[in-house]
Amino acid sequence: MIQKFILAIVLLILTKIEAQTQYELSHKFTYLLTYQPDSTVTYNKQSGEMFLLTSENSSVFQSKNGYLKDSLLLAIENDPNEEISMADISRFPKTQFHSKILKKNSKDSIIVYDKIVTDNFKYLEYKGNIKWKISSDTQTINGLKCQKATTSYGGRDYEAWFSDEIPISDGPYKFSGLPGLIIKISDSKKHYVFELISKSKIDLTYTNLEPKKNLFFTTKSVFFDRREDFKENIIERIAQSGFIIDDKYKADVRRKLKKRNNPIELE
Repeated sequence: MIQKFILAIVLLILTKIEAQTQYELSHKFTYLLTYQPDSTVTYNKQSGEMFLLTSENSSVFQSKNGYLKDSLLLAIENDPNEEISMADISRFPKTQFHSKILKKNSKDSIIVYDKIVTDNFKYLEYKGNIKWKISSDTQTINGLKCQKATTSYGGRDYEAWFSDEIPISDGPYKFSGLPGLIIKISDSKKHYVFELISKSKIDLTYTNLEPKKNLFFTTKSVFFDRREDFKENIIERIAQSGFIIDDKYKADVRRKLKKRNNPIELE
C-alpha cells in the first residue's frame, strides 16, 4: 500500500515536471502520411501531413493539424483578448491522428500522449521494442542518398530508407535509432507510408506538449484496451450522455467504425 502511494506521488511529480518543460526545437521535417483506413478497400487511400520537430536532445512528432490546433489554443490561453475564437479552431481540417510522441536522446523510452474523445492518456514505451536490420541496399529518394533497413513492429513488417546526409537518428511516428534520418518508411502492404517532403530550420519553443486536463498516466496495453472498448460500446456511451439517437444514426456510426479497422499498430 505504501509502495503504491509512493509510486503515485512520483508519477505526479514527473507529470508536473513534464508539463512545465520547454523544448527548444530547431528543425522541422514534414512527412506525407498516406494510409488505408479500411484494410479491405485498397482504393480508399487517405493522406495528411505530419511534423517531426527536432533539437539536439529531443523531438516531437504529431499531425500538422494537431499542431496548428495546439498553437491556437496556446495563443488563446496566453492572451484571452486575442482575436481568436473557438470558431477559428473548428475550421481546421480534422485529424485521425491525435497522438504526440516525445523522444529524448537521453532516455530509453519514448513518451506517447493520445486521447479518447475528451480523455487524455500518457504512456511510456521502450525504444528497444523496434529492432533494425540494416541492409547494404541503397537508392536516392528526394535527392538524398538512402540506405535500407527493416524491422517488425506493432504487427507489421516495415521497410525504411534512412540517410546519413541528415545525421539525426530519428524518424516519423515512433521510429528512430538508425544512423541517419528516416526519409521514407512503409509497411509491407503499403497500408501506412511516411515520406519526407520538406525540411526547414525553425526557432520554436514548444511549451504545450502535455495536456493540462483529464490526463491519465497508464500503460500502452491499457490505453489500447480502453480505445477498443470505446469503439465497441460507442452507441451506449452516446446514449448515456443524454443524446437521443435513432436507428439510422446508430447504423451510420457502426458503418463508419467498420471502415476504420486498420490502425497503424495491430498489436
